[in-house]
Amino acid sequence: MKTLTVKASHKTYSILLDKGLRHHLDVILKDQQYSQVVIITDEQVAHHYLEEVLASLYKTSLNVHYYIIKPGEQSKSFTVYEDIQRYLLSQHVDRNSAILALGGGVVGDLAGFVAATYMRGVPFIQMPTTLLAHDSSIGGKVAINLVNTKNIIGSFYPPDMVLYDTETLYTLNKQELRSGFAEMVKHGFIADAKLLEQLKQMMAFSINPIIDGFDELLLRSIRIKQEIVEKDESESGIRKHLNFGHTLGHAIEAIKPYTHGESVMYGILFNLFLSEQINGTENRLLTDSLIDWLRQLDYPLSLISDNDVDVLIEKMLNDKKTINQNIHFILLKEIGKPYIQSMPTPKIKQYLYDFMEKMYKRNG
Repeated sequence: MKTLTVKASHKTYSILLDKGLRHHLDVILKDQQYSQVVIITDEQVAHHYLEEVLASLYKTSLNVHYYIIKPGEQSKSFTVYEDIQRYLLSQHVDRNSAILALGGGVVGDLAGFVAATYMRGVPFIQMPTTLLAHDSSIGGKVAINLVNTKNIIGSFYPPDMVLYDTETLYTLNKQELRSGFAEMVKHGFIADAKLLEQLKQMMAFSINPIIDGFDELLLRSIRIKQEIVEKDESESGIRKHLNFGHTLGHAIEAIKPYTHGESVMYGILFNLFLSEQINGTENRLLTDSLIDWLRQLDYPLSLISDNDVDVLIEKMLNDKKTINQNIHFILLKEIGKPYIQSMPTPKIKQYLYDFMEKMYKRNG
């Protein structure tokens, strides 16, 4: 078992990473003084893992309840949030009860916001089951959506612990693996050129969480998030660098039928293009070999058209990182050296048109 300790300003907590953790929750939680545990999960995850998690928890003396939501961003709503709060009240859940988020980013965000606000805060355990959640489960960001704007209602609420059973990655389809892998690539670009190169070498033709060495790559990616969160938990400084690719990515995700990671990967390519244009380093970051690799991994590389630009700009103006109508992007001076760049919308529009033309010619 691999153990990392996040020493953030609000709380110190452990990340446990190993195969089969879901079968040993009775041992992992034996020293915790919880009165009961409420599992929040979605229908897909429940089908694969809820019975095994329940069997492990039933070995304890804890009262155990569970609440199942529909999968997808639509569940990060005030309606579902209120339904869960009502359920907690109906089960007489008290302040010593723990909310256990069993699932991916949607489940973690929603369950965390429930835990942060029910009775002004109850214990919270993250148990991610997706590759994408290796990023979202760490750092304490919890939130729900409003009017198709992602994570606009939320808080910083670190978990008591993160339990990452990497066997749960084995049931993910290729699209879900691509979604989470984008965050690993992001971490490589902003903080670790060697990690980025190893990802390219070990995942040259497909994203395979079963091969030897994958868990170590995953752990290195998690360490990058850990180190940044420890320095800036509330996102007042360098934690903003973790938004690399996300400004445009979130806007695409709001209007197109692509996953978070597919949208973010396209956002990463746009940010690399912006970095080259602004810093005069053309073809040093957005390279043909990078695009060929992503195509080999089946990332969609033609997500938007000229007709989408105005809507995308409007979505980006509603982004939490936008200040005084200037949209903020995370750019790179070089790999491992990110910085924040603010831009007015007319410039962004032109850059988007130029980027799409470049990608069209490259993909043509």
